[in-house]
Amino acid sequence: MKKSLIIPLALGLTMFGLNSCQKDIDEINKENPNQFSDASGELMITGAQMANVLFQEGEAARMAGIFSGYFTGYDRQYVSYQSYKMTAGDFDNIWGTLYAEGIAQCRIVKEKATKGGNKTLYGVAAITEAHLLLTASSLFGDIPQSEACNDNILTPKYDKMSDIHQYCIDLLDEVIPNMAGSSAFGAAYVAGFDWAQVANTLKARALLRKKDYAGALAAAQNGVLEGQDLKADHSQETPGAWNLYYDFLDWNRTGYLSCDGAHIVSLIDTLSPTSRFNSKTDERARYEWYFLPDYATPLDPNMYGIFYATSNYDLVTYVENELIIAECHARLGDNSKALDHLNNVRSVNNNTYGGFDAYDLADFGPGQIEEGADQSAALLKEILEEKYVSLFGQIETFSDMRRTNNALGIPLNQGTTQHPARFLIPQSEINANSANVPATGKDLFSKLELF
Repeated sequence: MKKSLIIPLALGLTMFGLNSCQKDIDEINKENPNQFSDASGELMITGAQMANVLFQEGEAARMAGIFSGYFTGYDRQYVSYQSYKMTAGDFDNIWGTLYAEGIAQCRIVKEKATKGGNKTLYGVAAITEAHLLLTASSLFGDIPQSEACNDNILTPKYDKMSDIHQYCIDLLDEVIPNMAGSSAFGAAYVAGFDWAQVANTLKARALLRKKDYAGALAAAQNGVLEGQDLKADHSQETPGAWNLYYDFLDWNRTGYLSCDGAHIVSLIDTLSPTSRFNSKTDERARYEWYFLPDYATPLDPNMYGIFYATSNYDLVTYVENELIIAECHARLGDNSKALDHLNNVRSVNNNTYGGFDAYDLADFGPGQIEEGADQSAALLKEILEEKYVSLFGQIETFSDMRRTNNALGIPLNQGTTQHPARFLIPQSEINANSANVPATGKDLFSKLELF
């Protein structure tokens, strides 16, 4: 697994509408116009961020969505994915995006930023690297980290999932003090976010997985604020700049992926016996934003709503951060504060969709609006369920599903006997690094260290 210089300039110009000029290109290529000799870290960081977007929003998100009850595989190879019948080769492209296009580029940028004394650029590369590694280890478990992307190590060792999480926490802690108020070098994302807030929410994710609820709470209290979400920018309605779900659903692979029979549909379809609808919750508008109209067969993800071509994609958000805070307060025994933060999310829902009133603590427990063995159990389930519904299409709720031992009771796909516990280590990695690939990485149902 070698470190390589990848500069996806043409893709970047198309996907995110970046501008350059012929003079700059000529300068970069003046010795050999057919080969990049080098590039600045300022240029390379956008490529690393595009890889992060592709990793978070692309094939990995679709597979995780099938595993966690968001989608159903409806055609071609996605029918076998629906039955959890996958081969190691199905994960090759995801792995390549993660390492060659993502982590390797982040580490090159960090080196360049260090040499140039640019702490902000270093921080952006570090946060992007942590984002990639935290998501990757939540999917694959133990993966190369300490020896990854090193030209001198062709067969890197595998680091423990917990060690990777600690590495990411330490990396985020290192850069957070330098990043407050900055959104510099964020061309792949919608303007208005704050790098320090993003880093704190990512840190909270990591600590939540380690079940360090006090630590996760402390990090999330400095996390993403309302209106300052990190979102992938798909605002230009041109091929290559589209929302990646739209590109898949309506352009490249029409009919492969549906929501027919998916668990999330049963939660927000008001006609379902397991619907979340109650006297304070009306999910009809959110249902219409998430799914194509009822007459569609099969019921499809809404490629003209949440996954429209110009719909920006949520990566690290205020809603997720508030629900992390709510869960941590609930697990630490402060139901009142937990409810406050849940109601903050319901306020966002009401402003977005309408139909959401604030809950009272008296609404939770045996025989109440939100049923449960007791008030605490009912409140915690509602927090987890709101996160599951709010983060539709994202990878993080697959982590929550395993982290909580499937507290929401997401059902198995028809004809299966157990939920997938991980992604498979790709065939390309097995071929190149067979001595280090753990046996558990070849078993879709082998549990991960932290889950």
